Amino acid sequence: MKSAKNLLIPLIVLIVLAVGVVGYFIYKNSNKTEETQSTMIDVLYIGTQDVQSVEVKSNEEGAPTVKVVSSMNSEGVISYSYEGSDKEEGASYSQSEMASFVTLLSSYSCNSLVSSEGNYAEYGLDNPAYTVTITTLTGSTYIAYIGNRTIDGTACYMRLEGSSDVYSVGVGKIAGASMTSVNFLESQLLNISFDNLDIVKFTRKSDGLNIEARCEIYESTGEPQYFIYEPFNIQASPYFENLVEYVATLEISQYMDIPQEELASYGLDDPEFSFTLIMKDGTKKIVYFSENMAGFYYGYIVGMDRYFMVSEMQVKGLETPVMTLLSSYVASNNVSNVSSIRATCGDESFEFKLDVKATESISAEGSSVTLDGRNAKVFNSDGRSYCATLYEAISCIALGGFDTEATVDLSADPVMTITIVTKDYVTHEYAFYERNSESCYVVTDGEYSCFYVYNKELFNDGGTDTYSYGVWPAYHLLVTAIDENINGVYDIS
Repeated sequence: MKSAKNLLIPLIVLIVLAVGVVGYFIYKNSNKTEETQSTMIDVLYIGTQDVQSVEVKSNEEGAPTVKVVSSMNSEGVISYSYEGSDKEEGASYSQSEMASFVTLLSSYSCNSLVSSEGNYAEYGLDNPAYTVTITTLTGSTYIAYIGNRTIDGTACYMRLEGSSDVYSVGVGKIAGASMTSVNFLESQLLNISFDNLDIVKFTRKSDGLNIEARCEIYESTGEPQYFIYEPFNIQASPYFENLVEYVATLEISQYMDIPQEELASYGLDDPEFSFTLIMKDGTKKIVYFSENMAGFYYGYIVGMDRYFMVSEMQVKGLETPVMTLLSSYVASNNVSNVSSIRATCGDESFEFKLDVKATESISAEGSSVTLDGRNAKVFNSDGRSYCATLYEAISCIALGGFDTEATVDLSADPVMTITIVTKDYVTHEYAFYERNSESCYVVTDGEYSCFYVYNKELFNDGGTDTYSYGVWPAYHLLVTAIDENINGVYDIS
């Protein structure tokens, strides 16, 4: 029994040692695997400032050769040109897209070394999907081959010419290598100068809307404003201004290759929206959009061969209700853009002259405001200026509604006439003709606007509330304030 016990003890020790050795190697290999996965291997690194060109050839029959060439000016600024076999004459290619392409495919920081056995077929490298040739400014050439994706799809296999080592690298390399000419085209299709824009036409099939507007630029601010002359006669709202800006500076999500037989599927056989932008020299751009499809519009520009897709965030306001596209007021103007206002009502008339800087208010110290040649900057004890009351009463005459069937007798005398002259010498006349005992038709520049206003906008006496005056009571209030002020202050009794 004793001898058997003596033999058993060494056996137990050997078993413990064996378990320890196995555990050590498992732990070591586990740490080694973790270390391999977390450490990137710089297989090839070429700084973009050293790259002369990057060329990609696909193994697909008929696929174009993609090539981006870089150059550097005397100030060290790098620029790129697209020189692929599918280059489009006259096309504008994006510098940022070409720069990203060069950066992505000129360097390879790999996840891990997969094989050194040269068994290329297993990784799709016997006939690589893409062959990438990087040429440096010194004339050196490096060739990288890109093969299959890994099983989990998060990486792909690659190797360099002259080496049998196969690596796994981020799958983004495939995305970059698969780019063609269309992927480098500028995403901003239009960049129209508003200084050159003359007429804007907007049509919408769903409600038969057909707006035509003229663009006018405030020289003092450089900002455009639009006066709609068809089917209404009224200034457009900021919503319309924003919509035109989206189209005039159109930036798309991507280009689309859509066969003719599939146009209906994208709503382009009979588009829902259209914009015609006519320049002062007579040239025009016509843009068509489909209806909204899952957050995107599909479209094309007349004269261009390609279709495009644009996000609803890139073109906002195509479905805006018609009344929202129109100004809520008859004659809304920023006070800094107005030079003078002349008005008549019955036997009375006045001339209101203004010189207000873009950064200041009508009541600011640096503003000059006169009524019939008299200083109109009179305030109440709370600092409210009566010239502001008159200006707001004029610029905020609210529309009451529209009546497209009415006929206005322009031979009759208008109830009131207001003529506004801007600092850019643009003049608009607004005449108000009696509609009934409660409202007046609005005639703009001699044409019935199809709108009417309620009489309170012209004749309401706000009493002590200087924010609720109609035009003519506001004029009388300012005259009284000028006549009776003491040291520039007048309080309504």
